[in-house]
Amino acid sequence: MTSRFSTITLTRKQWGQLVLVAMLAWLLIFLPLLYNFLDLRAMEPQLPPSLAHTQTQRLALVQGSQRGIRASNQDLTSFSSFTNQRPSRSKEGVQVEVQRADGDPQKNAATTDTGAKATRVNVNGRKDGLNRELEARRWRDRQRLRGSMGRVYRRGLAVGQSRYPSYLSQSKLVVQRLWNGEASVAMLVPRLQKSMSNWMSMNKHHVAYRGQRGRAQDKRGILCELKQRARLTTLDGTEEPFSGLGWDRLVPLRPLEELSGEGSKFRSCAVVSSAGAMLHSSLGKEIDSHDAVLRFNSAPTVGYEDDVGNKTTIRIINSQIPALPRYGFNTSSLYQGISLVAWDPAPYSVDLFRWYRYPDYDLFTPYKERRRLHPTQPFYILHPKFIWQLWDVIQGNTQENIQPNPPSSGFIGILLMMSLCEEVHVYEYIPSLRQTDLCHYHERYYDAACTLGAYHPLLYEKLLVQRMNTASLQDLKTRGKVTLPGFSTFDCGP
Repeated sequence: MTSRFSTITLTRKQWGQLVLVAMLAWLLIFLPLLYNFLDLRAMEPQLPPSLAHTQTQRLALVQGSQRGIRASNQDLTSFSSFTNQRPSRSKEGVQVEVQRADGDPQKNAATTDTGAKATRVNVNGRKDGLNRELEARRWRDRQRLRGSMGRVYRRGLAVGQSRYPSYLSQSKLVVQRLWNGEASVAMLVPRLQKSMSNWMSMNKHHVAYRGQRGRAQDKRGILCELKQRARLTTLDGTEEPFSGLGWDRLVPLRPLEELSGEGSKFRSCAVVSSAGAMLHSSLGKEIDSHDAVLRFNSAPTVGYEDDVGNKTTIRIINSQIPALPRYGFNTSSLYQGISLVAWDPAPYSVDLFRWYRYPDYDLFTPYKERRRLHPTQPFYILHPKFIWQLWDVIQGNTQENIQPNPPSSGFIGILLMMSLCEEVHVYEYIPSLRQTDLCHYHERYYDAACTLGAYHPLLYEKLLVQRMNTASLQDLKTRGKVTLPGFSTFDCGP
């Protein structure tokens, strides 16, 4: 009985010893594995704190949610700056690595063989041997991460641009609405809304519109109203104060309406805007194929022929061009060998005496000088009555209150050519898919007001033009082209 009990007791002790041995063996195996795992973790690229929460959350949204496509421009800029910078090392990181190298027996053994040029990181952060290989591996890992994150970002950007208009800039949203003939001041950025509101409060030209607003007219109704109410008129020297100054002998003998020739109109005409979207359009040959081409202000053709052509028949200029010396009105080739049409803002009441005494810019002095120097060059001044009749039509066909300032040179030029041509093709007045906030193709100045308006009622002008457009929406989107019939091609009845 005693021997059996002792045998069992010994067996239990043996089992306990075996368990202890097994645990020790497991620890001996586990500890190297744990050390190796921790060493590998140290080699993995570490995301900076700013990316670890905000940016990784955005990446997840880009992959799986529409909200990721709605990131702000500021967020996208910070993300882009991160993905394009080379990984940097902090002093703390270098110190940690030094301590780890000093505590590793294998690395310490390597340092004793090679002396001062071994793998240890010195105080200046220079590395050799294993540490250099470790750093190179980390850098390659981060580069792979950077590439994958960049691909996700670009994929999300493409998806956003193609499917989610809310991702696009505010200007592009308004332009898309313009394509469909509908837009509102409420869609503009607050800066433009405030600017428009300031001009309305100022009412510099003392506009007192008493007509109807928001008439629901179809395309033909708008065309007929423009034809009947906004008749092309220039100063002919027969009204005071101009008649008393001898302007009847100063102005051209042939009226502007007959500029195209005896008893006929230009068949096909091009109106070429100065918009930045004309760049890279490759429309030059198409523009030059028209019978007559209208350009604006100081927009050049030299150096831009592929995009805007080089043919110029008429140039419409605001009063700043002849009044300000920087434009070289009397010397520049831009204003020679073509027909010139100038205009200047006048009071809404069309008080010609007040206008002559207080023009916006002194148009009259350089006009007289030019006519004396070049009496054979067709040079006209638009009557302010014509300018404000155009404004009245725009306001009458718009529910909202528009800026109480004259229409833009663009709108004035379009209506001028509709009076001279059988068909008018307007390029990039309403922007295409090339839309940009670059104001003019020949300048490096960016402002959405150049497209959507601040002083001029540009937004409302373009809405009206799109309502008259006879070209396809595809033409508008891809080539920025609007096609309008000339007034001579349709009859509006008695």
